[in-house]
Amino acid sequence: MHKDKDEDTAPANSQVFELSKQGHNLLKARRFTEAHTVFEQALALDPENPYVLTGMGDGLRHQKKFSDAAEYYRQVLNYDPHNLFSLRGLGDSLRGMLRYQEAIDCWVIYLRQNHFKDIFVLTRIADSYKTLNDYENALTYYKKVLALKPNDRFALTGLADLYHKKGLDLPAIEQYEKALANGADMTSILTILGNLYLKHKNYEKTIYYYEKTLQQEPNNIQALYGLGNYYRIKCNYQKAAELWEQILEKNTGPTNVLARLGDAYRNLGQLDAAERTYRKGLESGYAKFSQVGMMKLHCQAGRLKEACDCYDELLRHEGDDARFFVEAGLLLQHGSRDLALEFYRHVQLHHKNSSATSRIIADCILHLEEPLAAPESPKSPEYSGT
Repeated sequence: MHKDKDEDTAPANSQVFELSKQGHNLLKARRFTEAHTVFEQALALDPENPYVLTGMGDGLRHQKKFSDAAEYYRQVLNYDPHNLFSLRGLGDSLRGMLRYQEAIDCWVIYLRQNHFKDIFVLTRIADSYKTLNDYENALTYYKKVLALKPNDRFALTGLADLYHKKGLDLPAIEQYEKALANGADMTSILTILGNLYLKHKNYEKTIYYYEKTLQQEPNNIQALYGLGNYYRIKCNYQKAAELWEQILEKNTGPTNVLARLGDAYRNLGQLDAAERTYRKGLESGYAKFSQVGMMKLHCQAGRLKEACDCYDELLRHEGDDARFFVEAGLLLQHGSRDLALEFYRHVQLHHKNSSATSRIIADCILHLEEPLAAPESPKSPEYSGT
């Protein structure tokens, strides 16, 4: 009797095996719809076959149908809680659903059976902890990967991102450069390095990484913006303006690129171009840096009322900030000492209840009212806007 039953099921088992093999080959070829059909045929013959269920889960996961994929993996794990393929696949599906801690829990069970040797899963755990802002656990798992494979570019990149996110610039630079040396080819790494080196005033490296980015992607917005910032620092406003104009030809770019471009034109003495650019930055509503730039422009042009109006707008949105009203120094630079005095008196009206700010303004007014006072800007920290 048993013999007859075995003989009856043997062809079915063989057919399931062949269908499973065909389905997994279709997955490798990324023919997911066809694979799904084949796995459905196999499940009709053997609804509990772990290879077929896992294959079905893999196909759905690759199509980003993470919730559906997870159900197939769970069917396997219900009667085989330690199935490696389903544990790994379920972890990947949970990550796709942004359920990072649950994904980590699955992957840890998987790794316990794998002696914590799977560097791909170790990296996924590290990445997930990084997403969860769990710095210590992320660091631990990246180091586990690098202990197994010191030059793994994915772990090096992840570790660099972790340091960068934590504000640890120098360790981040070291790991990004190691990642590049070991085959990482993301242009985002090049622009991050350009930004970090710019921040730390290593201008030779700054130019190197921005220009390397632009060799690969001539219209890369981050590199154009960063390189423009370098030329702004070097007071080459013409070159900076040219780079930022390239951004605007393709895209709106970073939110303050219009303010930066306006500043460049203003510093070049091209006040009409500067005003057009600032106004464009304000078309969609209040924008802090464009507003600051517009106030500087009006001060530079000796337009007292417009400068005061800009100051009032900044005060409404930003509150008390002494850096805004020191821009009256631009009125002094252009020989308008009386206008500067009027500007400070206007500002003083808004700060009667702010003792610290009131004292600063009073000192500025006193300085300008002294008969022998030199016509220069009162000493106060300059507000660079952007």
